[in-house]
Amino acid sequence: MAKAYEISVWKPHTGKRAEFIKSMKEVIAIFKDSGVSEIIMMSGHAGKDVGNIVMIQTYKGLADNGIVNEAINESPTMASWMEQNKNNDTAALVSHDLYIEES
Repeated sequence: MAKAYEISVWKPHTGKRAEFIKSMKEVIAIFKDSGVSEIIMMSGHAGKDVGNIVMIQTYKGLADNGIVNEAINESPTMASWMEQNKNNDTAALVSHDLYIEES
């Protein structure tokens, strides 16, 4: 089974970078508790993503991706986080894609 990767790119709003990173660290903890295998958060320093934040979520495979995303959607912790942060506008989503590893 090939690993699956969700890759999201965010553009923090001016003056909101630290707040965005703090909130993403909270989300990462919830996602890991829900079963995401690994999450890497990186800052773009060259190329098209300079200044952006790139999130790479690793899953065992496409089926695991679906199961884990359902768990996240049903998570009371995630629902609580969403409610508490519903008015926070710290970044714009640039892209969100799903990939599978080539063997």
